Amino acid sequence: MRYALVTLLFAVVFIAGCITPPSTNITTPPILPGQKECTIVIDQEPYTELECGDVSYTDEVCVIRKLDYTATESPKVDLCISDTGCNGLPLGDCQACTQAMTRCILKIKNNEPTESGTWSVSAEYSIGDYGFIKDPITHTIEPGETLAFDFNQIYSPGKPISSASCDLNVESEPMFQDCHQETRTRQECANVTKTRPIEREVCE
Repeated sequence: MRYALVTLLFAVVFIAGCITPPSTNITTPPILPGQKECTIVIDQEPYTELECGDVSYTDEVCVIRKLDYTATESPKVDLCISDTGCNGLPLGDCQACTQAMTRCILKIKNNEPTESGTWSVSAEYSIGDYGFIKDPITHTIEPGETLAFDFNQIYSPGKPISSASCDLNVESEPMFQDCHQETRTRQECANVTKTRPIEREVCE
């Protein structure tokens, strides 16, 4: 019996000596000769990207236009010019007048601040069944200036007397090229070089 207990005790001690408790320390495996060590590094990679945007620019804009002007017709003047006691008097004041003159005036003011221009004005007279077309009058008018286009016609006033009527017309108006600077926008696109981060593995 004693022999059996000694044998059992010996067996327990033997088994306990063969069991090793697990280690709690984890170590990185050593680098073996000839083996490379690798790490991750961040690099900047260039690339191009199309970018578009509005761009302001100044452009000269020109238009053809008429000069600005004001035309004012003066009251018509009817005078007796016959060799009677009525010479120089208003036609309506002399029923015995045998020859009359009607005067018509159109005044034109050039309203432009810097541009001069040339205007032509015509006149057409009429009395009863008769008409008179006058040759056009042409004047060059400086900026801000006013000139008169003066017409007159001599005629027989008839019995009973009557005065002639007149119709004044601007035959031609000056034109000029009006230019000014104008700011506009347009869209422009261009390739822009940029960088972006990339990861790569480096082994040494």
